[in-house]
This record gives sequence, structure tokens and C-alpha cells, in this order.
Amino acid sequence: MARRKGRKTQRRRKKQGISLINAAETVMLANVATQTLFNTNAYEFIVGNQSDMKARGVNAISLRELFQANQATYTSRQMGGGTTTVSVGTFGVVKDNLAANWMTGVAGMILIPLGFKFGKQIARPAITKTNRLLSRAGISSTVKV
Repeated sequence: MARRKGRKTQRRRKKQGISLINAAETVMLANVATQTLFNTNAYEFIVGNQSDMKARGVNAISLRELFQANQATYTSRQMGGGTTTVSVGTFGVVKDNLAANWMTGVAGMILIPLGFKFGKQIARPAITKTNRLLSRAGISSTVKV
């Protein structure tokens, strides 16, 4: 007999937990991106801790300042023999930060994923054992290494 065309039962896939290693890699990449463009780390960029930003310099920008693009922001620029503070827009500061930090940003964006890739390969036996323990504990659908 020919097989009937019927409705197939859908395969049920086990929920995958949040990978702690991938989350750490994402945080490190976010820090490199915000440090390169906004001269601050990802947490301070989102939260906007103004006291720390002012202590580090005028080139630090938070998310709130980014959306208020029409405000005047002050940046230090090399002019002639000395450094002068000039009033530019927020995107001018981003441009200055990118010009000053682009090399470390590119290096971080390339080296961090490579480091995590090789680190995962080296630590694969330990990661597998840890994930197996998490599975036995019943929390593998929530978190994994």
C-alpha cells in the first residue's frame, strides 16, 4: 500500500539554555564597540553614569546623549602646538573617538571571537562535563556553559 499523505507530527525540540560562554563573548564585543565609538564601556553607555564619564574626559558619550544629537558636546582636539577644547556635535565626538580608537576596535573585534573559538576547543571536555552535570540537575534548559 502507498503511504498516506497525512499530517506529520511536529518534532519537538528541547529548549537550549543560555550559553554563558557566548554571553561573555557578546559582552566583551559590546565593550569593544562602545569603547571604540563612545569612549565608555557598554554598561556605562546604557546606564549613563555621568560622574564617571566626566572624570574620564569629555569624549565619553552615553545612550541618552546619543539620542539628543542636537546638543553641543565638547571635545579635545590637537590644534597647532597644543590641545584645545572645541564645541562639536555628538556625532563629531563619535567621529573623533573612532579616529582615535579604530585600531584597538578592529583588533578586539577580530581577536575576541578567535580567542573564544580556540578557548572553546581547548576546554571542550570540561564544557561537556559541566553541561552534562547541568542536565542532570535539570537546569540545562535554562543555562549551559
